[in-house]
Amino acid sequence: MKRSNTPTQHILIKANTRSDGESIEFAIIYLTESWKALIASRLKAIKQFKADDDFNCHSFWDASISYYNGPGTRELVKEILSPHDDWAYVTLPPETERTFQHPDNPLEAHQLLITTNGIAHFKAYGKHTNDEYWTEEFNLKKLFNK
Repeated sequence: MKRSNTPTQHILIKANTRSDGESIEFAIIYLTESWKALIASRLKAIKQFKADDDFNCHSFWDASISYYNGPGTRELVKEILSPHDDWAYVTLPPETERTFQHPDNPLEAHQLLITTNGIAHFKAYGKHTNDEYWTEEFNLKKLFNK
C-alpha cells in the first residue's frame, strides 16, 4: 500500500477504539461511485439544517469502511501519513488488504456522522462487547474536491 497524490478508491484514515483487548490504528474507506453519489445526496439533505445553531450532526447507517489492527500497523500509518495528516488516498492492491487483520470482535452498527459543514467521522461497535471504534474527522467536501 502506498500513498497517492491523486484521488483513488481507497482512503487510509487514522482510527481508534475504546477496547481493552485490542488496538486499532487505521481504517480503509472505500470510495465507490455509488457511495460518492450517496454522500452527495446526504450533504444536500442536511444543508437545510445549516441555519440551526442547535444542530450537531446527522447520523447515517453506513458500512463503506473496514477497521484494521495487527503487527506493524502503527509503522504503516506513520510511513503513509505525515504527522499532521489524519487521512490520505492510497493505492491498495487486494493481496495487500488480505494481509491486514480485522478486530477480533465482529463490528456492527456502523455509523457515518456528518455535520452541516461536511465534517464527518465513522463509528462502529463490537458485536459482543459494545466496544466503540471510530475514525478521525475528515472533510467530505475537501475529499471530493481533490
